[in-house]
Amino acid sequence: MKRNFTLLILLLMMTTVTVLPGCSPAPENARTIRLYNEEQGRIEILPLEDYVAGCVAAEMPASYAPAALQCQAIAARTYAARKSQLYAGSGCVTHPGADVCSDSTCCQGYLPQEKWPEKWGNSHDAMGQRVMQAAKATSGVILTWEGQPCEMLYHACSGGQTADAAEVFAREVPYLVSVSSPGEEHYSGFSVTQTFSRNDVAKQLVNAFPGSGVTADTLSSDLRRLSSTTSGRVKEMLVGDKTVSGTEFRKALGLRSSDFTWSFTDEEITFHTTGYGHGVGMSQAGAQAMASNGASWQEILSHYYPGTTPITLPQKEESGG
Repeated sequence: MKRNFTLLILLLMMTTVTVLPGCSPAPENARTIRLYNEEQGRIEILPLEDYVAGCVAAEMPASYAPAALQCQAIAARTYAARKSQLYAGSGCVTHPGADVCSDSTCCQGYLPQEKWPEKWGNSHDAMGQRVMQAAKATSGVILTWEGQPCEMLYHACSGGQTADAAEVFAREVPYLVSVSSPGEEHYSGFSVTQTFSRNDVAKQLVNAFPGSGVTADTLSSDLRRLSSTTSGRVKEMLVGDKTVSGTEFRKALGLRSSDFTWSFTDEEITFHTTGYGHGVGMSQAGAQAMASNGASWQEILSHYYPGTTPITLPQKEESGG
């Protein structure tokens, strides 16, 4: 109870941020978030729900079903709450003073409203309404574990089974466990082939794993799958004289996932990948499949983050009360 009460106090603190010089002002009664805008090179203080809508616009196809978009909105809002320095979070690790930034490789993707026409063209009004409605329908909702904002990992497509956090990041998180994710076969990137020349692969692997001794001529014997994870992904591989994780190998070659096999021709190697992304947490394609079959955001998030609890952030109190 004490922890939950402390969290609510901190959540209230989130709504009383002072606008710094050079930052964009937010409406007085809005929950706010400190965003470092990479394009503008400054910290902006935004209404939290505007930020959430911008994250949904950047991170999930706006054509997805409303319940799937609502899940993405809650994921974005929870991520922001967890990163906020007012929650004893680290804030943005590359931009001191900001809670989050607009760089998806650092924090999570964010697309401001003025960029929506560029992304959606003549459909920007309709698509914009969809992402704004997702934020509005879940206004203030975050996902918690033992009273604290969850670590909200998600990815495009799991390939039918999500990965345990321990498999990918070598650390256990009780609600980031492997679960089934049916219905993803309709996702356009469910199964993809990526073909490279033997020479290019050998060069990239030698750069990534110095001392491995990989060459284009010996590549077919230099690569061997040693073990698999419980979700069916590559756990460890032999790369020449080096043993590496499937995640490291995927990163070295820019593969879409660590669920892959490969085949050779005389001059090329083709990787056959299933799924897209690290595979931990919510599969966006799986969320879309569940939503299309009538599942609510509560049911979807309970499936992908088992044991978690949604709460609603308190509204900002009117001044003078």
